[in-house]
Amino acid sequence: MKTEVKAAGGVVRRRGADGVRFALVHRPRYDDWTLPKGKAEDDEDREDTARREVLEETGFRCELGPAIATVRYTDHLGRPKVVHYWLMYPAEGVFIPGDEVDELRWVTADEARELLTYGHDRVVLDAAIAFDRPIYLVRHAKAGDRDAWTEDDDLRPLTKKGKQQAEGLVGLLEDRDVDRVLSSPSVRCVQTVRPIALARKVAVEEVPQLAEGTPAREAIELLRTTGGGVVASSHGDVIPAVVTSLARRGVELVDAPEWKKGSTWVLERDGGLFTTARYLPPPGSAPGPSD
Repeated sequence: MKTEVKAAGGVVRRRGADGVRFALVHRPRYDDWTLPKGKAEDDEDREDTARREVLEETGFRCELGPAIATVRYTDHLGRPKVVHYWLMYPAEGVFIPGDEVDELRWVTADEARELLTYGHDRVVLDAAIAFDRPIYLVRHAKAGDRDAWTEDDDLRPLTKKGKQQAEGLVGLLEDRDVDRVLSSPSVRCVQTVRPIALARKVAVEEVPQLAEGTPAREAIELLRTTGGGVVASSHGDVIPAVVTSLARRGVELVDAPEWKKGSTWVLERDGGLFTTARYLPPPGSAPGPSD
């Protein structure tokens, strides 16, 4: 059996006056257009390989964003190959043509799909573009009284009003892309997003990073590294901590902070970077004090 070739690379993305552009490289040896990548050196971790190879092939020193895809295929020598990709943002540098890469082009997503030689590169590109979609951070809907509940609090279910709020989320987000649904393992959180998961024919993924008591940094890291349009259901302590932490990091709060049960914060992203946060009140609610 041939030894697997380990490699890493990046989808290098920048936004300028002409919009978003992606860096593709041409390799004269293979006469192909591809994403910058290359083989790992001995004892080199994946992130360092990605940074080094992108620098060598593009001339740009890049900041590393979220990991976006892992691709496996057979290379031109018949060896199994695995390539790990990250979103990457150019910080400084200039492209200089060489024997390995003789041309670099900054192209739109549509131009990249046309130009890329390999289908697996288009899959990686699409995975990168998915990080432009928002996160919908939902506080669980109205649940039974905590003090009156005698069982494990994680088992406390939604009330009739809460179930109506959960159903209302389906209509509230009907015109928005939803690729994944994440939830705190608590029953009330799972029940809040189950209707929209059923409507979109996706599973509810229970994740501990959205559980009550989770530090904001852990919840943010989960959201930062999850691509696609994501509905994420959590609690009245986690959501304020996440939103205020993002605001301290420079994310614009379009609306005043509010945390009603069944409400949603829409976290807009640009290439995986959070940019703005907008508040959507609970479905069917009237203005008033928080639940």
